[in-house]
Amino acid sequence: MDPISSSTTGVVSSKTTPAAPPADAPASRVADGRATASATGGPFAAAPAAASAADIPEPPAGPADPALGQEVLDRAFATLEKLEKELKSIDPTTPEGAKRMAEITRQLNRVDEMIRMVNEMRRSRHEANMAVIDNIA
Repeated sequence: MDPISSSTTGVVSSKTTPAAPPADAPASRVADGRATASATGGPFAAAPAAASAADIPEPPAGPADPALGQEVLDRAFATLEKLEKELKSIDPTTPEGAKRMAEITRQLNRVDEMIRMVNEMRRSRHEANMAVIDNIA
């Protein structure tokens, strides 16, 4: 496009859009006599208005933990690490050491089961979300 200068004043570029027809002009007609939709208000007359903030619905109330069990997993992994450190420091040849080792092993199994359960819950939630998306699409 040419810069504006005194020599280009009053010159119309070929890239301008045509003006809307005056309001008192007769409507354009298609071959069968019906008025065309764009003839009664310009090219943007039928364009929908943009949604305002009031038109956007609020998301449904979900769980307080958006990561579904992340806090539980963090505590479980911290406990797992603590138990493994303690397990390394135990002498299994003494009766007290063997007893404590069996107790730690039992606790490790329980923590591992809890981690597995949270992962299964996450997988189920993911599958449910994917099913909803598939139903929408």
